[in-house]
Amino acid sequence: MTSNLAAVGADTYALRDLTFPKVLQRQANDSPDKVFLTETATGRRFSFREMDLWSNRVANALADLGVARGRHTGVLMGNSAEHLAIFFGIGKLGAVSVPVNTAARGELLRYYLTQSDCDSVVVDDALVDRLAEVLPQLPLVRRVLVVRTAEAAAHALAASPACEVADFETCIASAGDAPRGAEVKCSDLLMLAYTSGTTGPSKGSMLSHAAALTYGTSAAEAQGYRTSDVFYVCLPLFHNNALLAATAAALVCGASVVLSRRFSVSKFWGEIRESHATITNFLGAMSSFLWSSPPSPDDADNDLRLVSMAPTPKYAAEFEKRFGLKAMNNYGLSDFGMVTSFTANEPREKLGSIGKPRRGFRVKIVDEDDFELPAGEVGEMVLQSDDPWRATNGYYKMPEATLAANRNQWFHTGDRGMIDADGYFWFVDRKKDCIRRRGENISAFEVEQIIATHPEVANAAVFPVATQTNDEEVGAVVVLKSGAAVSEKELVEHCQRNMAYFMVPRYIQFRDQLPTTVNQKVEKFRLRSELERDLSKAWDREAAGLVLAR
Repeated sequence: MTSNLAAVGADTYALRDLTFPKVLQRQANDSPDKVFLTETATGRRFSFREMDLWSNRVANALADLGVARGRHTGVLMGNSAEHLAIFFGIGKLGAVSVPVNTAARGELLRYYLTQSDCDSVVVDDALVDRLAEVLPQLPLVRRVLVVRTAEAAAHALAASPACEVADFETCIASAGDAPRGAEVKCSDLLMLAYTSGTTGPSKGSMLSHAAALTYGTSAAEAQGYRTSDVFYVCLPLFHNNALLAATAAALVCGASVVLSRRFSVSKFWGEIRESHATITNFLGAMSSFLWSSPPSPDDADNDLRLVSMAPTPKYAAEFEKRFGLKAMNNYGLSDFGMVTSFTANEPREKLGSIGKPRRGFRVKIVDEDDFELPAGEVGEMVLQSDDPWRATNGYYKMPEATLAANRNQWFHTGDRGMIDADGYFWFVDRKKDCIRRRGENISAFEVEQIIATHPEVANAAVFPVATQTNDEEVGAVVVLKSGAAVSEKELVEHCQRNMAYFMVPRYIQFRDQLPTTVNQKVEKFRLRSELERDLSKAWDREAAGLVLAR
């Protein structure tokens, strides 16, 4: 009989016990034979005991290669059981993991591995050639561990005699599975999580063991995750959402993880049904892709009970009904941590809110001078943690950026939001995503949400377009549903019926798809730069002679 009781409460874990070695060993002792991890691509399954012993061998093998406490190891890997075993193994040594975006190459890859001071790198064989290109520019790197080594991959790195190259399976085969006994504290640095760097060089957020595991414990407590839950993870493990908000959440609950290689619209529901997954997380355009797929009589034939939708779309209530699940939301940043939750038990008229602060965290809405604003007014969201080590420790080797972000002892998110009269917080937009048009502040997020309510629209990206008058106009790139036919004029009319006149896009361009990162976040900077280079590629409302009613 499965329990519907929440697996994690306020007293389940003492703060000092929040280390990955302790939590993994605890689950291995309490539920040794329970399946913790299943790979959809291979069907491989690992119990808590097996993962604990395997990660011990990984830790011992890494230590034999020279990975030591406090040293930094880059992890350039796709989604796999090996990825998780390596992450756990690095943590067991008191060493520091640096997950690297698998799309990185050339100068960006060199920057990540140099700025983070990595002296070791673990890499999938499929990505070895990328590493080989920049390895001569990485004087700190002394050792490379290649996972699932192919002969060509080994040859690709042979040209760097200053760097030791080892095969993962060979190293693990000769390593023991007894723990090294390294003393790891909750305050020890576990990982560096790099931001997108859209407003400057990417910054490495420093997460302690406690900060990383608090992603899981606070979410589990707020959302009522259960030991019987199955977390479906298809986002990349180099991202905090997959690694911490999902996988670490399952770990602290003693729940299970089903790991997919990547998000696929065509495979998603099949893998959900086959795995009997009960929880999954959406980011960016994922919900739009699934919502836009043709309806099917078996849409609600699945075991999902909770889906985190960030951002929560306007059609979330219809999504819930169509697919037979409940939408939730969890707000946070890799620069700080996860701090609010909107749960399945909240009033559904509040659907779209990011919820209320989790236990141990505080959120305020402030003006430009950091004074708190009253309910209903839009300002910047700033954050605090009540406990030590539960939030990030700043940006690695960037003291000025760390100080600027933590002005007046509150972390400044760069996100604009508001709190309503009932204490629910609402995300408005990124400060940098705010469009300033003729004295009006326009939320790109709000415009996108309204465009997406058109029945023929699959997805939309809205952004500022610079003009010669130093003002900004609203630009929109829109993807229509398959077989749909909507004119720019009809889209403008839909917008005018549902938003203030000054928010209605001036420039509209239809595309078959939006450029996205591997995290399914739309690359607006690309759309904006392409449009600003040649505005003739977009339809212009003013050139078409359309006059908006005020």
